[in-house]
Amino acid sequence: MRTFGFLAVLMVSAVAQAASAADLAPVAADIAAAARYEIETKQIPSIAIALVDNSGVIWSGAWGHADAAGKVPATPDTVYRAGSVSKLFTDMAVMRLVEAGKLDLDAPVTTYLPDFRPRNPFGTPITLRHLMTHRSGLVREPPRGNYFDLDAKSQADAVLSLNETTLVAAPGTVTKYSNAGIGVVGEVVAKAAGMPYQQAVETLVLGPLGMTSSSTRVDKLRDRLAYAQMGSFDGQRFAAPRIDLAYAAAGNLYTTVGDLGRFIRAMLNHATVDGRALVKPATLDEMWRRQFSVNGPYAFGLGFMIETLDGHRVVGHGGEVYGFSTDLRLLPDDGIGVVVFSTVDSGDSDRKLGSYALRRLLAARQGNAPPPFPRSGAITGDEAKRLSGWFSDGKASVALRIFDDHLTVDGPETVGEVRRAGDHYLIEDAQSLSDRIAIAPDASWVELDGKRYARAEQREPAAPPPDFAALIGEYGWEHNILRIYQRDGQPYVRMEWVDYKPLTRVDADHYAFPTDRGLYPLETLVFERDPSGVPRAAVLNGIRFPRRDFGAEVQERVRAMVHGNAKSLRENALKAAPPAEPPPAKPADLVALTSLNKGIKLDVRYAGTNNFMGIPLYERSAAYMQRPAAEAVARAGQTLRGQGYGLLIHDAYRPWFVTRMFWDATPPEGKVFVADPSQGSRHNRGCAVDLTMYELTTGKPVVMTGRYDEMSDRSFANYVGGSDRERWLRDLLRHAMEAQGFDVYSQEWWHFDFASWHDYGIQNISFTDLERRK
Repeated sequence: MRTFGFLAVLMVSAVAQAASAADLAPVAADIAAAARYEIETKQIPSIAIALVDNSGVIWSGAWGHADAAGKVPATPDTVYRAGSVSKLFTDMAVMRLVEAGKLDLDAPVTTYLPDFRPRNPFGTPITLRHLMTHRSGLVREPPRGNYFDLDAKSQADAVLSLNETTLVAAPGTVTKYSNAGIGVVGEVVAKAAGMPYQQAVETLVLGPLGMTSSSTRVDKLRDRLAYAQMGSFDGQRFAAPRIDLAYAAAGNLYTTVGDLGRFIRAMLNHATVDGRALVKPATLDEMWRRQFSVNGPYAFGLGFMIETLDGHRVVGHGGEVYGFSTDLRLLPDDGIGVVVFSTVDSGDSDRKLGSYALRRLLAARQGNAPPPFPRSGAITGDEAKRLSGWFSDGKASVALRIFDDHLTVDGPETVGEVRRAGDHYLIEDAQSLSDRIAIAPDASWVELDGKRYARAEQREPAAPPPDFAALIGEYGWEHNILRIYQRDGQPYVRMEWVDYKPLTRVDADHYAFPTDRGLYPLETLVFERDPSGVPRAAVLNGIRFPRRDFGAEVQERVRAMVHGNAKSLRENALKAAPPAEPPPAKPADLVALTSLNKGIKLDVRYAGTNNFMGIPLYERSAAYMQRPAAEAVARAGQTLRGQGYGLLIHDAYRPWFVTRMFWDATPPEGKVFVADPSQGSRHNRGCAVDLTMYELTTGKPVVMTGRYDEMSDRSFANYVGGSDRERWLRDLLRHAMEAQGFDVYSQEWWHFDFASWHDYGIQNISFTDLERRK
């Protein structure tokens, strides 16, 4: 477990009416302990929190580190990205202009932006009220200047590009969240204020609130911006890109917990700042009034989301943007509020901590016992093995798998780590938090998201239809990958790392998102193919996600490094010495795998050029393992033979100097796929094997979710992608190997370590010398 720096700053107003510093001390201590727990269990770079009442920030704290190196502690003055919390400031600017008589919420928005002309087959004009309540019928993202765009021009251009889109619902009828819509609101603000949006929101809102550490442009605050990370259930963490969003009005606010505390304070004081009204109390009441009936997951006022917490009225907004998650909530009737920042993309710790902080402060004010902070424990070892398996309701399925010794769930629209909290289970990791799971005491069934699935044996799935099979793969960019895959015979998509949804085929190469849930309801994907019929892009309302082979791209970077350096790489590796270690418990007894099972075939990639480095590493094609491990592989091969498959070996014993060459040639993003030579590899001990399967009837290797030695997320043992058949084959191989005492390396579906690997020492003998000794 990593150790993180800690800094908590207690700030108590001299005129605070509700709590003294002494009263706040136990509250602050409990919230700080909760924040540290989230950081340590979920490996979050930093978290910052502020508690607010109508006197201002009454306490704030920050934990973790604000830089990538982990040397700069986060503080309450660290700058974070607020994501969609930005929308509240845009909406407040609108209401100031409404009070000034410059805007009408119910006038057609073309009154202010005559060039705004998306195709509208419904006839009903879009108004500001529609836009501010996400009832406009617009798509979520504009064709240009969207959430994925690295070369955005401006908010004005993003809004102009909406003319290339068609409304997906009649204005006023459906709640459909739209960043594009708030971008339009931002341009209306600019037009009515007679100045660029950024200047308008600073003049109308940020300035009057005294938010001097806030801006919709990063320029002045770049040096104070916190480090944040991207991640996914089945992928690596990496540094979040610092992408400025074109639609600043919808999600580009940079700020601190203290500055957002100023905003909360003003709201708790009926939008009054130091005796001056930002807007009239009646206007704020209208912003906090539910504007339409609820027909989606959210109830909206004008900008503000409206909900309850333990019966208390809550208004506020959340925010997520490239590595940052924000929770801003007020309890107007109780006179308190909270803001939380977290630094893992699409995380849930901000919301969890925000709820706890509000409950803890309420309990202190009411003299009630402190509520416990929800904690959970990992499910590992024998319990994880007992619970793992495949479950089905006859149409859909759920898989409970072990990943890095922790139990995980892969459901139709829900993935994450399964943990235990008291006598029940929940799904919780850095990006998931749900109590919508239950497991039978005898592990005979799983309930997930309101449906029950019975334990079953999965039959070998059929291959997907050829037209859809060609579409399966990954599209987009390294900072945001769109994934097309098959699940339970149906087409699925994963958007923005965390949104897993089924697709409905409209016609050839045209698929629709669900109409009632997800990030992109009512929208569709259209696939482009080249003249030969190979898919080359997925298009979402004019946003083009190019087809990508991320593993091949990393391989090309490795090969470019190796090219011209192969000789020096080998010479340096041969000169180096393996790490010193105590004498091994058992002597080496390396035997050829093919000598124990004639059905085992070899495709030793490192004996030729068909490997990620592109050069021969071994003198000849051979595969050796310590005798107990080799015999276990042979037994696994016999088991699979009865199911119609043989074993194909790509690598087994590997001299240490080759491991050193791999390490020296691999870029940082690929290090998880190669062993650290300072620690040695299980391969170096003769106790690891890289293998796949081949069909006995055809002799052809099976197709798995990713290629051997591919340095991409497709290699992960829990990769949610590919086809049903590919994942079934991956699990079939894993089960056969695990039954013989092997453990899969979680980041490589093909790599298996023998349980007693630690009994053997690191070897650095070449294949030629090994043969001479026999």
